[in-house]
Amino acid sequence: MIKNYLNTAWRQLQKNKLYATINVLGLAVGLAVFLFSSLLVTYERTHDAFFANANRIYTAGTIFGPTADVGVGETDSIYTAFAPLIEADIDDVEEIARTVGREYLISIEDDHYYQHVIFADPALLKIFDYRYIEGSATALDDPSGVMITRSTASKFFGEGPALGKAFTLDHDVSLHVSAVIEDLPPNSHFVSSLLQDGGFDVIAPLAALNRAADWDLAGNFNNLSMGNFTYMLLPEDKDTEWLQANLDGVYERHFPEDSREFVTSMRARPLMEANTSIWDAIGLPVLDSIRILGFLVLIVAIVNYTNLATAQSLGRAREIGLRKTMGAKQGQLITQFLVESLLVAVVAMTVALLLIEVSLPVFNTSLDRGLALDYADTLPWLLATTLGVGVVAGAYPAWLITRASPIDALRDGGAKGIKGSRFRKIMLVLQFSISIFMLGMVLVMYLQNEKIEESSHMYPRSEIVTLQRLQVEGISSRLETLRNELVNLPGVESVSYSSLLPYLQSNSRMGATPESGDEASAIMLTQIIVDEQFVPTYDIPLIAGRNLTREIGNDTVRDEVRPANVIINELAVSQLGFRSPAQAIGQVFYDFRRDEPSHHEYTVVGVMPDQNFQGFHNKIKPTVFYTYPAVYSFGSVRVRGAEMAATLTAIEDVWDELVQDYPIQTEFLDDTFAETFEIFQAMTLVLTSFAFVALALSLIGLFGLAAFMAETRTKEIGVRKVMGASQWQIARLLIWQFSRPVIWALLFATPLAWFAANTYLQFFAERIALIEGIIVLAGLVAIVFAWAIVGVHAVRIARANPIRALRYE
Repeated sequence: MIKNYLNTAWRQLQKNKLYATINVLGLAVGLAVFLFSSLLVTYERTHDAFFANANRIYTAGTIFGPTADVGVGETDSIYTAFAPLIEADIDDVEEIARTVGREYLISIEDDHYYQHVIFADPALLKIFDYRYIEGSATALDDPSGVMITRSTASKFFGEGPALGKAFTLDHDVSLHVSAVIEDLPPNSHFVSSLLQDGGFDVIAPLAALNRAADWDLAGNFNNLSMGNFTYMLLPEDKDTEWLQANLDGVYERHFPEDSREFVTSMRARPLMEANTSIWDAIGLPVLDSIRILGFLVLIVAIVNYTNLATAQSLGRAREIGLRKTMGAKQGQLITQFLVESLLVAVVAMTVALLLIEVSLPVFNTSLDRGLALDYADTLPWLLATTLGVGVVAGAYPAWLITRASPIDALRDGGAKGIKGSRFRKIMLVLQFSISIFMLGMVLVMYLQNEKIEESSHMYPRSEIVTLQRLQVEGISSRLETLRNELVNLPGVESVSYSSLLPYLQSNSRMGATPESGDEASAIMLTQIIVDEQFVPTYDIPLIAGRNLTREIGNDTVRDEVRPANVIINELAVSQLGFRSPAQAIGQVFYDFRRDEPSHHEYTVVGVMPDQNFQGFHNKIKPTVFYTYPAVYSFGSVRVRGAEMAATLTAIEDVWDELVQDYPIQTEFLDDTFAETFEIFQAMTLVLTSFAFVALALSLIGLFGLAAFMAETRTKEIGVRKVMGASQWQIARLLIWQFSRPVIWALLFATPLAWFAANTYLQFFAERIALIEGIIVLAGLVAIVFAWAIVGVHAVRIARANPIRALRYE
């Protein structure tokens, strides 16, 4: 019996090659997108599962309060001072280890490398079972020991043993290799996280960080940089809820009271959430969205099949009537139709798997991922998906065609066709609603990206070459000489030093109040250290007052000596209580320090307009700019002229002559912006891909359905033409028939897309307006495409000879 069903199903596919091809390709693309999105989400959420203790390892993060105003809702790190407190207060924590990432210059004889170094407690090697090539899990017990990966050992020392080889950090801290481990696979947060730009190649003890940077491990309540993890190894019988309850207790007992409005709690996470914690910090459900979008694309593909199969079933009414007359039961006929849809689903799944196998290597290579389709593990899932798609796609057409009585079926399938037509319209509304929803979101995200891009040009980013790591002692003492040499180069317009660059995140702030010691009126000012060249280098206008200058003594802070002259922005003017920028000039305010009885005095000498200095996802903050040469970290070289390459080479030559101990690190401000912006560009690209596939599937399905329905109405159209209908009237009739479902889809999709778009836009400080119009525009684009698809058939049928049409059937 099954063999007969399969033979009949195969013959049916061969009989209707055009519609079979549309069905198979539509389902194959939908399945490929769905499978790929599911594989990607599963891959990202199962990082680090290969570690032996993966189910017992947890991390701790920090939840920010609404007044923190740091651009994110949480971070995956806690203050390093908390590790010993957790260890002392929570007895059942077996091991605890902190990590802190920093970039250093590694010197090996005459070779120098800028390298991201992970500093960690020795317990890290007890928590994670790395695979050791040389050395052992005691590598970090030695304060001067360092663990490196196989590829790093080859890079630093070539082939052969690396154990015991020595190098220095910033020409100061001497270390030696105490262990070499295998490179970690790409499915680990140590190497694949968006936050770990430097990777996991050099791991040194935290004691070395103390020597290199005077890092106060016991009392550090200052740094919450993302990517600096605190790992805890728990017993088998403890879980996230238990750890969370205990961390809440540690917070209540030890967190500084004066900081609790900014940090409200600590958050416990299983290890396998470490890789995805960035999405919680940003507040965008990216992975869930990818899974949902993949499922929606599959729904569009299923609807395509169901629609076309329902329409085709009308042409088989007499076949079904004859088979029922010959004794076939409804259950047998339903089984026959389901076998046909299952056969299509099997063929489509085969094509989908081929598409995935071809695309996975390209995806892995371009994004440094390790996705793989393990058929042994995924076979049940693949079979269940195939079965589910086949049954869901074929159930309604099978039921619709087999429910008619033999007499009705032999006489005419029209009655069923009316109901089938209503169902097809509902399905068209569904698939175009999904397509319009995605297309509307794409347009909103694209235009928002364009707005961010446009806003970022408030600074001459294509003309700014930045210099990195100027705070290093071997460089900071030569900054004035470096400036003097650089400004004399042809093509160099100006040179400025600062503690921060535009588009970079920093939470360096100071409390400020118009009255000394007035805690009630204190506000928080973001503080940015600049020199006198910063304002002209970045083309920042002053709306009142003057720029800072080295000619006036109080314009430069030296060794925390106050009073000091400063520049503030308009928002700081209003929050400090000054009536206008002009009236703020000459006014005085004080920093507010709860732990010190005296407060430093600042005098406003300039006011600049509000600018989103720290990037698109931050609100504009009240900001103070002042000069303090001791903490310059970045240089900004304004370059102009046609000979850009020659100018860059000259800059490098000057650096090499003056700063021989440290290789130059440069980057265009364009690239700095791109690094902070690329995640949102990538999200737009992903959604665009989903939207394109969904719309393409909808249009392909509409093409097949329009072709079939136009064919079934051949005689009707012939009669209309004989009765005097013009070609335009007939074409308009057919186009309007398929336009109504798309218009209904626009009405349904608009509020959903509006809600989703508003949720997305909440992340940005500057947002586009009129998103309702943007979403409607997306719907109109879908309608135009639908008209174009249907119009091809409408014109062809309308131009046909009515005599042939009347002879049809």
